[in-house]
Amino acid sequence: MAYTGLDRFIAHCRFRAVLPHIKEESSVCDVGCGLDGAFLTFAGSRIARGVGIDDQAETGRKTKWPVIRADIYKGLPFADGEFDQVVMLAVLEHLTQPEIVLKEVNRILRPGGSLVMTWPEGLVDPILGILHRAGMVSREMESDEHQKRIPLPELLQILSGVGYQGFIHERFEFGLNNLLIAEKPAA
Repeated sequence: MAYTGLDRFIAHCRFRAVLPHIKEESSVCDVGCGLDGAFLTFAGSRIARGVGIDDQAETGRKTKWPVIRADIYKGLPFADGEFDQVVMLAVLEHLTQPEIVLKEVNRILRPGGSLVMTWPEGLVDPILGILHRAGMVSREMESDEHQKRIPLPELLQILSGVGYQGFIHERFEFGLNNLLIAEKPAA
């Protein structure tokens, strides 16, 4: 299993969009971190503690930050309120039951913490399909498993329903990607 150069470039663009929203000296959980928790390494100078979790990750792989292999639908192996921030970068479009995961993410966030998410617009899926068939995008990116996108108002309603507030939404990469920050209310 290996990422292609294009996979890494696309991820790097996403990382650059998210980095300004990562708080200095925070504890960060990267849900859907991929094979090696690359975002945690990218943001390493800003964070005090980082942990990645993904169903493709190799638990115990030597990286600066620990990476755990787990099914995020079966609960996250962390204590309530353990993290200042949770990132889900290009994960939402893969979720068949996003409310389950978003509720669990809320559980592991401390009061006043934030969820930082990115996801591509649905119109990129045909492009990714072509790149995948051409071998320019790796199988690990699972672009062929994207779900129908949740309209933003519906996503905000889901997030509100599981306890988030204070939403900030932006688009990046020529409007082809979304960035959303959602806060867990302070106690």
